[in-house]
Amino acid sequence: MDDNISKYNGEIDISHVILDHGKNIKLLRGFEIVPDIDKRYMRNVVIMVSDEFVTSNLTDSIRLREELILFTSGDLQNKFLYPTTRKIKKETVHSLVLTLPSKKEVFIGRAEARTMVTIWNMAMQGYSFSRLSEFETSQSLETWTRALERNGYLEIDSMEY
Repeated sequence: MDDNISKYNGEIDISHVILDHGKNIKLLRGFEIVPDIDKRYMRNVVIMVSDEFVTSNLTDSIRLREELILFTSGDLQNKFLYPTTRKIKKETVHSLVLTLPSKKEVFIGRAEARTMVTIWNMAMQGYSFSRLSEFETSQSLETWTRALERNGYLEIDSMEY
């Protein structure tokens, strides 16, 4: 992994896609810019809720997407989203619950889950997954955090890198 990071230099151009506005769930796509040929290549995909990373790599991001697709067919073996039932206005509803690193819980309904998967699919059209999977280890959470700060997504007080 260190070889990939040193070759890549850790500079990321970030493009974000809002998967759910109300819950501030974002699909962040990290690109390597190659100025000599005026091209950019997707190198990683992560999921954030507000300013908290939920995933840190392509594999986990795809797993979260699959758990959205499964919805209530998922079980306790899920890594990110757990099926639950809860009462809303005296009615029992099925939801997925995502527990963030801060321990805050985000509840996702069936229509929200389907919408997020549809938007995800549209946002990823036209990109090569073979090259993406080869280079995903070139970005660490540290390089993501620096890129998020540089691109105005995060405000970091006095973190040292």
